[in-house]
Amino acid sequence: ASMADIQWNTARTKNILVIKMRHIGDTVLVTPLLHTLKQAMPRTRLHLLINQQTAAIVKGHPHIHSLIVFDYDRAKRDLPYFFKFLLNIRRLGCDIVMDLTRNDRSALFTFVSGAAVRIGYQGRSFFLQKAYTHCLPYRFDSRHTVDHNLEMAVALGLPITDIHPYLTVSDVNRQRIRHVLLENGSRPGLPIVIMHPGARRWYKSWPLERFSRTADVLMTRYPVQVVLSGGPEDRQACQRIASGMTQPVIDLCDKVPLELLPALMGESILFLGNDAAPIHVATAVNTPVIALFGPTRWEDWQPRRDHDKTLGIAFPCRPCGHSRPDCPLGDGYCMSEITEEMVCQAIEERFEAIGLKKTSNCSVRH
Repeated sequence: ASMADIQWNTARTKNILVIKMRHIGDTVLVTPLLHTLKQAMPRTRLHLLINQQTAAIVKGHPHIHSLIVFDYDRAKRDLPYFFKFLLNIRRLGCDIVMDLTRNDRSALFTFVSGAAVRIGYQGRSFFLQKAYTHCLPYRFDSRHTVDHNLEMAVALGLPITDIHPYLTVSDVNRQRIRHVLLENGSRPGLPIVIMHPGARRWYKSWPLERFSRTADVLMTRYPVQVVLSGGPEDRQACQRIASGMTQPVIDLCDKVPLELLPALMGESILFLGNDAAPIHVATAVNTPVIALFGPTRWEDWQPRRDHDKTLGIAFPCRPCGHSRPDCPLGDGYCMSEITEEMVCQAIEERFEAIGLKKTSNCSVRH
């Protein structure tokens, strides 16, 4: 398998399959690659193979001709489903497959496709070596995830047109989310700031009482309403933030289905959250993000639009990933080094940039 540029006539490419079987944020970060492929080959049909639990986030995406959704739990107990799934991949008649997942299952799907060009990353397993016609070096932890994904397009000699994730919001979904907001006490015409306290590990989260105090400060200083967002697993965190506040907050935790998350982000003037999928969803609909990072290499994951800002603390033990359920430093962990002053200043700079005036000059209370 060569690592040189792939000699292939892209003008004759009818179907490309992109495989990314990971989490929601990973799926959103594939959209710059789809955009690049679509710009270079507008007549080519793009198919995206993803896990079932992430499908709703890219439903109706303008660049995707078909979504191929894999139900892992069903495949484990239903062999006919699995074989039919393989057959359907074969029937796509793909010219090129790009496997961004790099595991044995995705390698099998790549191989079964029968595509003339099958691009993957180098790996140690037998499957990862045999499934591909071209292997790219795996440099996942040394560059931004989007840039790593885009190396597939670079290998084909295609010009990179955009490095930012991109999701669209339909008029129907925009109306649906406005209805949800109104039902939960939102005041029309008052700008919305979204706070998302969730993360896949507790030590990737900013302390909850700081979200409470920051939300209070914002609503006292500016004409804004704060909305809390999250999934079922974030319910307790959002309740604690709301109960720690003096100002009224709109708690939409577990009330917004995944397919409406881009619409919710699109309704807001600012998103504040930890290193988790929603920071990518927000920047994908062009909503300014303040992203809070500690344990992860933000250089690989941060939103990068001009109006996005990353606040991160680089402890020497970074990155520590998801390999452990707890942080050995206890409550002295890296996220607690991000102060409320730092976050409030970043928010105020953003508000100044859009011309949002203060209503009062009260200071941060402790």
